[in-house]
Amino acid sequence: MIPLKLSIEWLKDYIEIPDGIQKLSDDFTMSGSEVEAIEKPFENLKNLVTAKIVEIDRHPNADNLNVCKIEDGKRVFTIVTSDKTLKVNDCVIFGQAGKASDINGKVVQSVEMRGIGTDGMLFSLQEIGLEAHSSHVFKFDKYVEPGQNIVDLFGLDLTTFELEITPNRSDCLSHFGLARELSTVEKRSLKLPVIDLKLPYGNVSLSVESEGCYRYMAVRIDDVLVGDSPLWLKKRLASVGIRSINNITDITNYVMMEFGHPIHAFDFDKIQSSMIVVRDAKAGELFTALNSKVYKLNGGEILITDGQNALALAGIMGGKDSGISSSTTRILLEVATFDPVRTRKTSKILNLSTDASYRFERFVDPNDTEYTAKRLVQMILSLCGGKVVGSADLYPQELKPLTVKVSDKKLSTYLSFKPDEVEVKSIFESLGMDPSHGKDGWKVEVPTFRHDISQDVDLIEEVARIHGFNALPVKRSMPFVEGERNDWWEFKNVLRAYACALGYFEAINYAFSDPELLKLFGSTFEEGVKVANPISPEMSVMRSTLIFNLIDSLAYNVKHQEVDVNLFEIGKIFHENFETEKLALVSTGKIESLDYTDKREWTLLNFKGTLESLLAPLHVHLGFINEELDGFTNGRSGRVTINGKISGIIGELSSQVLDFFDVKVPIYAVEIDLKTLYGVLAKSSYSAYSQYPFSFKDLSMFVQKGAIKAVDIIDTVKRSSTYVNDVEVIDLYTGKGVPYGKYSITLRITYGSMERTLLEEEIDGAFTSLMSSLESKNGITLRKV
Repeated sequence: MIPLKLSIEWLKDYIEIPDGIQKLSDDFTMSGSEVEAIEKPFENLKNLVTAKIVEIDRHPNADNLNVCKIEDGKRVFTIVTSDKTLKVNDCVIFGQAGKASDINGKVVQSVEMRGIGTDGMLFSLQEIGLEAHSSHVFKFDKYVEPGQNIVDLFGLDLTTFELEITPNRSDCLSHFGLARELSTVEKRSLKLPVIDLKLPYGNVSLSVESEGCYRYMAVRIDDVLVGDSPLWLKKRLASVGIRSINNITDITNYVMMEFGHPIHAFDFDKIQSSMIVVRDAKAGELFTALNSKVYKLNGGEILITDGQNALALAGIMGGKDSGISSSTTRILLEVATFDPVRTRKTSKILNLSTDASYRFERFVDPNDTEYTAKRLVQMILSLCGGKVVGSADLYPQELKPLTVKVSDKKLSTYLSFKPDEVEVKSIFESLGMDPSHGKDGWKVEVPTFRHDISQDVDLIEEVARIHGFNALPVKRSMPFVEGERNDWWEFKNVLRAYACALGYFEAINYAFSDPELLKLFGSTFEEGVKVANPISPEMSVMRSTLIFNLIDSLAYNVKHQEVDVNLFEIGKIFHENFETEKLALVSTGKIESLDYTDKREWTLLNFKGTLESLLAPLHVHLGFINEELDGFTNGRSGRVTINGKISGIIGELSSQVLDFFDVKVPIYAVEIDLKTLYGVLAKSSYSAYSQYPFSFKDLSMFVQKGAIKAVDIIDTVKRSSTYVNDVEVIDLYTGKGVPYGKYSITLRITYGSMERTLLEEEIDGAFTSLMSSLESKNGITLRKV
């Protein structure tokens, strides 16, 4: 879920908010929209003040630079700038070197530019976070007294909330939607923007040929003036993380954040046929988006076209060739609603997620289309000028309000008390519903923006939520029983301790996963058990592996600049008729991130070594069988065996999986079955350490790549004599002196007996026999040391 940014100043347009930020935060959290963070979006701006330019000269050593003298009301500073539009007496924003900082917290530095030092810098709106791109230093359009603090002057001491909106509450993905929630909780009146506007119909050609378009409204406005947005609009958008682009685009973003309905604006003169046709894409059709990327469509995606050319990918992103520019004078506004499932499918397949797709995937109410369009037009006429030429509105299948019933008995049973009829009626009405009460209970007409309410338990939940979960009577349904620690619990806890000792952090993920991932891994994992009523499509199956969610957690860390990540999880996976527990580990980046002298990064070889270290205290025999597994890199995956029994998988994830998670670094993953490991562990036996001395022999050889595995060589050595106690690889080398296509490997062999000290002749005989055995194998040449 993507956190929604909510501006407290903006919220005040629709409702009188309670005293105290914490009280407001608690209200939202208890109503179901959890406040994850309380932020000051402009807190990084430090010591920026107004200043006046008192002198401008050409830089003596650079034609493209000017040297300015500015004063901030206290003293005069020297500034070197490339902005040739500045004039004497212009009022600007100034930051002194060593004291001021920009929107990212970067402190202004004193630098020398072609032989002349600068005492600071002049700021653009981009550098204070109010524009996406600025071409010039910001200049006030009238005289401003020097020395004034910019944060105070612009009113940038703002507070925003980051809220976690559950996927079923798409009606809360806007400032007005959250104000509507707050009005119910606080029992305060709600204010809607007053719109006194009638849209003329006609003069717009529109055809909807796709069943994925539920409603499409288009409004044409001529003689608009594309330019800068006013400061108040830039400030509001910036406070919720959106930088200003131009007044038309800014207004479409503003109305989306206000009412939650995504909007798109086309340059009408770029619509070749002067008409809009909404149709399904053809297989292989190409679409060039606003981000300049070309997407090849599979067919079935919803396109906005002019009959021939694609103008926009419906519900996701506009096209590059139909967007608003500084020369635009005629615009066509789109206010539409699209199929949530098809929108999400397209977004996932193309790996293209936007604020618009995020909302359309979760449902946008088609019945607010006309009001949203009027609000949009009202703002454009006010801020951009122009005149409405015409409009069209196609709504093939109108969405009607749903009527839901709930009995008094069920309501009382679920709430554990009999609620007051007046309170229940008041709650339903405050939520925009139309309730009536009779002998059989409540009959409630639910507004279409509350698509999450479809059955009686949904109504009960709304009553409980607004009444207050804290105010519900506490009823213990069963006695508390203290659990016991058994051998199985201790076994898993020991594994946790071993993993943590190796530098891994434990993750605890949801037991659900995204079915789209199963397609990337093909036959490697079984199909997950489908959830009857999933909270979102990406959580619609019970997980059949721990690896998916671990990769997601690792990718989240990498995207937040934690590039050296080692995670593990112990948990259940689910199949159609049974469930079992697994252990999984994932790694990426450096092996020892805290040791600056250790530059090693994870490879499959040392990742396998870590698994061996993890299980070494359990005294099990670990083996690996090479196998090409779907979802893993070719030649870098296989099965894990424990005491000869296949017990898991290991490998480096494929580039397709990395692309799905938008990660550019190698990721290694392993998963083993805990019951298999535990069963072997229960049968393990231990022997005493030999009291007699050991002897060591080193054996070096050239091995033809691909001819024989190192593990097979080691097995041959171990089977060569009963005197062999241990074999380890002490050197692996390719390079100078090693024949092409081969590698050099050196083994250290430990000879010994539990019963006596071995004679030198016995050891030499066993070693000589071993060398003869190895020389007879294809691909091995013993080295003479």
